[in-house]
Amino acid sequence: MKTKWFTGLALAGFLLCASAALFAHHAEVVYDHTRTIELKGKVTEFRWTNPHAAIHFDVQNSQGELEEWIAEMGPLGGLTRGGWNKTTIKPGDEIEMESYPHKDGLHRIRFIRLVVNGKVLRDRDGD
Repeated sequence: MKTKWFTGLALAGFLLCASAALFAHHAEVVYDHTRTIELKGKVTEFRWTNPHAAIHFDVQNSQGELEEWIAEMGPLGGLTRGGWNKTTIKPGDEIEMESYPHKDGLHRIRFIRLVVNGKVLRDRDGD
């Protein structure tokens, strides 16, 4: 009896931990998909890392000050199928993007359309 109870408790704990990791990884819900914003800036860093690549860039605000922004991207497998690699974007590149803003007003976005030095790039293969 104690063995079944312990096994059930262990299984419940495992499922709870596994589901938390799954929801943490798929964080599209933090972006407002009901509206878009457009940003122009200069790339400071391109992180080609799992589970998602990211573009760090500076945007000049209306007061002329630089703001640091981060554009979250899809997984490397999808980016690779879409023609991306770790050198597709480099520090100093000029970018323009249409994006979903973060719901909490953070300088984090999920981009929809990206123009790098005049060339249109897509986040996901097939998009």
